[in-house]
Amino acid sequence: MKKNHSKYTNDLPRRLYTFFLSFDGVGAPSFSKFARSIGATLSDIERFRRHGEFERAYQECSEIRRDYLIDNGLVKRFDSSFTKFLLSTEYSMGVSSDADDDKEIKVTLEVIGDET
Repeated sequence: MKKNHSKYTNDLPRRLYTFFLSFDGVGAPSFSKFARSIGATLSDIERFRRHGEFERAYQECSEIRRDYLIDNGLVKRFDSSFTKFLLSTEYSMGVSSDADDDKEIKVTLEVIGDET
């Protein structure tokens, strides 16, 4: 059986970074969407990470994705509970299904400034 692996090229780190930075598609940018856009598989993308420059771009894109999800959760474009779930699973923060473990956070704000 012949293996169809995509070949690594020196422009892939730039292409990956550009894909994530300028993403304007449906949902959120992902490594899977990038792989399909270049005719590769997610397995190929993981294999490319052994190249230092690609690994650096991969890490930066992971942070771009994280910011993208958080920003869209904050402005309610994405469901904030689902965004929390995605970030928790992707960053190994652990998500518990017990309702008791979903602790409430209380925040108090004091506005200081011009009193009209």
